[in-house]
Amino acid sequence: MKPNAFLLGLITCLMYCEWSYAQSNDNLKWFNPQINSYSTLKGKAWQNTDSANYYNRLPVVAEKEVRKEVWNLAKQTAGEYLDFSTTAQKIVVKYQISGGRSLDNMPTLGVSGVDLYAQDMQNRWHWIEAAYSYRDTVTYSYENFDNKVKIKKFRLYLPLYNTPKWLKIGVATNADFKVEEANEKFPLIFYGTSIMQGASASRPGMAWLNILGRKLDHPVINLGFSGNGRLEVPLIDLMNQTDAKLFVLDCQPNLTDKKVYPAEEIEKRIASSVQSLKAKHPKIPILLVEHSSGLPQVNLDTALTGRYIWTSQILNNTYQKLQKSGIRDLYILTAKEIGFTDDSTIDGTHPNDFGMMQYADAYEKIIRKILAAKK
Repeated sequence: MKPNAFLLGLITCLMYCEWSYAQSNDNLKWFNPQINSYSTLKGKAWQNTDSANYYNRLPVVAEKEVRKEVWNLAKQTAGEYLDFSTTAQKIVVKYQISGGRSLDNMPTLGVSGVDLYAQDMQNRWHWIEAAYSYRDTVTYSYENFDNKVKIKKFRLYLPLYNTPKWLKIGVATNADFKVEEANEKFPLIFYGTSIMQGASASRPGMAWLNILGRKLDHPVINLGFSGNGRLEVPLIDLMNQTDAKLFVLDCQPNLTDKKVYPAEEIEKRIASSVQSLKAKHPKIPILLVEHSSGLPQVNLDTALTGRYIWTSQILNNTYQKLQKSGIRDLYILTAKEIGFTDDSTIDGTHPNDFGMMQYADAYEKIIRKILAAKK
């Protein structure tokens, strides 16, 4: 008889992690979400109950449906976070990572780091500086909180381009500590590329979708897959399984190669994606997004910018055709509305932190308009 998958996952966790609230020699008690609660990890549309896939952004059954590259990228914890409250004056986070620390176009803090924010009683968010070290075990330590700021809750963002083997949060043994349950009702579902996954934010909290989640105070789901956001049927089918409040398709940055994706193929993918989502969710709005760098002022490389403008024009033309065909609640966010300049990216494509803020601001404006129209 084969061992139960849950038990195997539990045994694996025990090899790496301490049980919650077990006092250690540093006088801290620890919370490990893989062991203590399978329902506290937010930013996920599907909660996996086996430890090996606990952090995966896709359900276990999707491994047989999506390409290997997408499945492996789904293991990276972009957009995932834990919300908790505590009376502790010091918070320690420890974890081990399973991939490389950095990328050519992203620093270690963005690829492999965590990021802590605090929400005050007026619902304003404050970033919290950390002392950190990257060894075999990564350690982030937060303390010296401003006592004048009354904190409602903390939010710990997980790495954008890495996967924790295990992760635990430590507070003083005499401090209160409570993690919120994940209750991602009617989330906003975003499907896209490396730009959506978080490239090239300096740290997780500066990824535009994480910024947007704080702005809207609403659950957002990051289905951004670096180099692999291609409007593929298996991902659209997975999106159709959710009770979303809004679907966003922002895949044009991975549909710029005219030889691989001629105009007819791109139009087909956009149209079939919209039609599939509308067939299952006729009243749920869909937002299509142009290539954010499809503007002449982003850089002087006309070949690069030309491809981005080309794919955006296909999206815009398809959007108009779909509207004329009678599809309702269909919206578009244009590159002009996003408003990138030559200061917005690190390489003419991937946003820096300034570009991430521009992206989030543009999204916030149109999404608030869309949701207001549905009331």
